[in-house]
Amino acid sequence: MKSAPCNEELQKTISRALIVGLGSMGRRRLRLLSRFFPDLSLAVVDCREERREFVAREFDCLTFDGFREALESFAPQSLIVSTSPEAHAPFLTEAIRMGIHTFSELDLLDDGYDAILPLEEKGFPVAFLSSTPLYRSENRWIIGNHEKTGARKFYTYHVGQYLPDWHPWEKYDEFFVGSPRTNAIREILCIELPWLTECFGKVTDFSCSWSRTSSLNLPYPDTCQVLLRHADGTAGNLTVDCVSRKAVRNLRISGEEGTILWEGNSRSLCYLSPSGEPVHPLLQEKELERQAGYAEFISESPYLEELRHFFSLVSGETAERGYSYARHREILRLVDELERVWREQ
Repeated sequence: MKSAPCNEELQKTISRALIVGLGSMGRRRLRLLSRFFPDLSLAVVDCREERREFVAREFDCLTFDGFREALESFAPQSLIVSTSPEAHAPFLTEAIRMGIHTFSELDLLDDGYDAILPLEEKGFPVAFLSSTPLYRSENRWIIGNHEKTGARKFYTYHVGQYLPDWHPWEKYDEFFVGSPRTNAIREILCIELPWLTECFGKVTDFSCSWSRTSSLNLPYPDTCQVLLRHADGTAGNLTVDCVSRKAVRNLRISGEEGTILWEGNSRSLCYLSPSGEPVHPLLQEKELERQAGYAEFISESPYLEELRHFFSLVSGETAERGYSYARHREILRLVDELERVWREQ
């Protein structure tokens, strides 16, 4: 196998990126990189021939059926890991040790973290963990403006979508959400808790209830209701499900000085003053076109913004580090505690 380029060489120019995994997220990353990073040479790895054939027809990139072959032949300087969550760790640890910058989709497990965390602390190569809501304009506005509702506040937040609608092109029990270890409720919690804790502080106390409210053939409960207390004193009532036939993301933050309402898109974000006068701060925002097959509240723009942040870190244009593996381990341990309630029933 070819030796990895030296740090100086990597820092000067990043011209080759390898994507591992061509499921829905891998194809999304490939679409965005092809469109917005035209100077980047791209290659992809996937063991499924039909996925490689589709990509070869639609995109100008090399395809490989094996990771080691891709490392040897393509010599990537950056790696995008978009496999199923349980498969992230081996690709990341090998690439980081070779001096290759890595971008990983959000983890549902902390497999490999004992090896990744010390490497992350060094800062080079860049080890970047996705947490897309932190790049979404509505979430960023809420994080920066929730105190408009008052120093003390509470929120109610419901996020849900019928699981068979997540990936209509495949059976819900045939991708990673069919496993209790990487279940659908865990994924939603791992998506939402990072930005909620960025907004209100760490969770200092919680209680939760799990239930089954559908006929879905799942080895885990399909609904989770959590009462949270955050470090800034905010109380939260979070409901997560994979049952709602109409996809829902509905947030209300209430305090003495106003109310923030959000239904999952920029048009719906609203601040109500005590007089009831509405302010829609992002009403005129323009987003990338949405991809067919995804819920209305799934915006493409934040996926692009976090890729831009990653490559800005890699090129040295910014030193502002993104969401960290160390911070996410705390979220994963919190989710483990929440799941303990139903696992021990």
